Amino acid sequence: MVGKINSKTTPIDIVISEFLCAINSDLRLETAVKNVLSNLVNLFDSEAATIILFDLRDYSLHSFYLKDDNHNELMAIPFECNQDFLTWNSGNKSPIISNNLEKDEGYQANIGSCPGVIPRSIISVPLFAGGEYFGTIQVFNTRFEGNFAESDLKLFKLLGQHIAQTLRNSWMFEEAISGSREAKSLYEVGIALSSSLDLDEVLDKILANLHRVIDCDMAVILLVDNRDGSIRHVRSSGVPPDMTDKLDLKLGEGIIGRVVRKGQGTIVSDVSVDPDYVLFRHETKSEMAGPLKVGETVIGAFNIESDKPGAYHEHDLDLLNAFASLAAITIERASHEEDRIASRRIAYELSIARRIQITFLPAEDPQIDGFDISGINIPSAAVGGDYYDFISIVDNQLGVAIGDVSGKGIPASLIMAAFRASLKAEIRNNFAIRTVLFKVNNLLFESIERNNYVTAIYGVLDTKNRVFTFSNAGHNPPILRRVDGTIEYLKEGGLILGAFANSNYEERPLYLNHGDILLFYTDGVTEAKNEADEEFGVGRLLAGLEGAKDGKAADIIEYIIGQTKKFAADDAEMDDLTMVAIKAL
Repeated sequence: MVGKINSKTTPIDIVISEFLCAINSDLRLETAVKNVLSNLVNLFDSEAATIILFDLRDYSLHSFYLKDDNHNELMAIPFECNQDFLTWNSGNKSPIISNNLEKDEGYQANIGSCPGVIPRSIISVPLFAGGEYFGTIQVFNTRFEGNFAESDLKLFKLLGQHIAQTLRNSWMFEEAISGSREAKSLYEVGIALSSSLDLDEVLDKILANLHRVIDCDMAVILLVDNRDGSIRHVRSSGVPPDMTDKLDLKLGEGIIGRVVRKGQGTIVSDVSVDPDYVLFRHETKSEMAGPLKVGETVIGAFNIESDKPGAYHEHDLDLLNAFASLAAITIERASHEEDRIASRRIAYELSIARRIQITFLPAEDPQIDGFDISGINIPSAAVGGDYYDFISIVDNQLGVAIGDVSGKGIPASLIMAAFRASLKAEIRNNFAIRTVLFKVNNLLFESIERNNYVTAIYGVLDTKNRVFTFSNAGHNPPILRRVDGTIEYLKEGGLILGAFANSNYEERPLYLNHGDILLFYTDGVTEAKNEADEEFGVGRLLAGLEGAKDGKAADIIEYIIGQTKKFAADDAEMDDLTMVAIKAL
């Protein structure tokens, strides 16, 4: 500790040397500040000393003071960077000495004051390092008899140059330590986040480590929903329970929406003056939000809030952005893994569904004297909404059904299964064809949504009398090619199934002569499109039937399917293909 200077007996260079040894013993910022203040108080026999440091990164102030009655207790006080402070320091580049502050109107008494101390005399010296202003040091007394001499000002000016360098070195040292600590923390966070590919677990870890990296009273993780562009809350802490379900936002809504839309982080020091702020907590005073980005794609955002005004600065946003980069990559990787697992699970479930659906279709073509019968179903996906069946009723009677459900995939396959079950149940009751379709229609009407329906043909082939009796429920009209080449379309019947209650259906019998061919099909055949967006159509279907009429029923189907596939564009989205052929021998 440097003693009270005696300018008559102690050379200034010795005093400065002893002072520098005392203040440079420890480069930690808080310790360096404490050493500077305590030695200034002792050296100038003053009652208090203050240091105000100016942070050029965010224009904030850090103010410290120490009183003569307690050298061991360094105190810090909140200090706002107001215009008075900036004006006073920008206009006073030289040290100031005043022994009667009550009459010195040029000095702002509130700057650098200590609680409970009203200064009457003061020496104040601005601090410069590298030509850049970054703070002020001052010593003062409350007593008039403690006046400062010009020799004190001269010494203080010399000390100020060294103090500036010491504090700047300490500041840089503190930033290096802080940066190293943050880098280590981010490294540890990266290791923690990379240890799991489970999305829920990853999100929990991200939220926990977000609190570890940045101090906050509320934290929310939100992800962009690619289906509608909304921003959905996936994890949060510190949110009132009654507000959790209100965290979802539209793109551009609120501060978070703004961050997601622009892809840039933001700091709001006072949420009460930001028109975009959405109130979730009454305690919130300041907010910071940063985007979660993978490359240039924004996949979500972090939002953190504090109960303190001005809690976050540019350095905090840099840290949040660094953390967000780690988190975004981890979320994206976990999402892909979740999608991959879900795809494998869906593929497995679809394979099971397809195996079940195959059991709904005939295992083999029926072998009946006097007729050649064949059918085929080629789904566009693992499962489909087309159906055909051959149903034994009684001797010499074979039920023939073909159906097409609106829509595709699993939903269509479920409706198809319901149609098949209800059809077979009614057939077992040995009702007439019109009655079977009437009851099936009402069962479907009660079971499926209004935008869903089934088109179908159901008929009974009397193999003994060579008569086919049918009813068409809104399906593509089957083609009857007579042996002489005449074409008929089987249109008689009624409305689609499941759309309207109590629909009635008419029946029509057909006598089949030797060489007559009945061809049933679904719209996947006629609506297949080529590169010019033209449909295969009924005309080409008839041409295919004509080209294969002399073959077996299975050959006719195979030929037409082949023609359809040749016609369709390579990248065309194909519908289910289902056909049934009956040839009278």
